[in-house]
Amino acid sequence: MKFNLKTIILGSVLLSSAVLTGCQSEPSTLSFTPPSPQATMNVNQSTVVYVTTRDMRQAPEISSYVADGKLVKLSATPSVTELFQQVAQQDLVSKGFRIGMANNSNAAVTVDVQEFFAKVNQGNLRYDIDSKIQLAIHVQGMKGQFSKNINATRNYSGAFSARNAEIQKVLGETLNEVVQSIYKDQEITQAITQYAN
Repeated sequence: MKFNLKTIILGSVLLSSAVLTGCQSEPSTLSFTPPSPQATMNVNQSTVVYVTTRDMRQAPEISSYVADGKLVKLSATPSVTELFQQVAQQDLVSKGFRIGMANNSNAAVTVDVQEFFAKVNQGNLRYDIDSKIQLAIHVQGMKGQFSKNINATRNYSGAFSARNAEIQKVLGETLNEVVQSIYKDQEITQAITQYAN
């Protein structure tokens, strides 16, 4: 079998391009680490709280964009439910509550993740990222119930094409704002104390 030099060179170039493209593809997962609460125990705590988190979003991804003609869908690690379960439990423990199971708790806190997404709009020379995180937090006790929404948004624009690093930055800032709102909030704490049996 005869191969001419052009065929061999073309094959080598295509193989090199495929290998380089594979090496340059970005991961499809973004990692998030929420900050720790700074609160000190400021309530009496015989109250045991059961915490659950539900993902109420319409789609599992946290962002999507087109790169090299392909749709890239990004997911979060930990998952958004694990992320806000951790935040809610850290917050309540820092404020003096104990975390328990459903059968031995005085109150229940449910965190509904309604939105956690960064929308990417790409033009020829610029891109825009609009991120939004929206939570509904519900307190249920023997003596009543309480609900509160916590939201944050961020906008960012840049040159050329958006990539994971930019999306991570915008979503991370939005997450930090939401987490700090949870840590600073006193209404949820008061509702647990008021409605727990």
